[in-house]
Amino acid sequence: MNNDLKENQPVTIDGASLHVLPTPQVIHLKTADDVRLEMAKVYRDMRQGRVEMADGTKLAYVLGQLNKAIETGIIEARMEALERTLKGRKA
Repeated sequence: MNNDLKENQPVTIDGASLHVLPTPQVIHLKTADDVRLEMAKVYRDMRQGRVEMADGTKLAYVLGQLNKAIETGIIEARMEALERTLKGRKA
C-alpha cells in the first residue's frame, strides 16, 4: 500500500487507471448555514476557474433547492410546536 496512506483511512480508486486518489472531504449540508457556505465555495470556485460556469450553476441550483427543503422543514417544525402550544392552552 502507498506509504502516504494511513491505516484504516478511506481511499478512492480511479476505476480507469487503478490509482489511489485522495478521498474527497465530506461536505456537511444539514443546515441552511452549511448550504450557504457551500454555495459561497462553489461561487468562488467558478470565479477562479476551478469549476466550469455551467457546472457551478447546476450545483448552485441544487444547493438552492436543498436550502428551500431545509427551510421548509424548519418552518414545519416551528408550526407544529406552535400548534401544540395553542392546543395545550385551549385544554
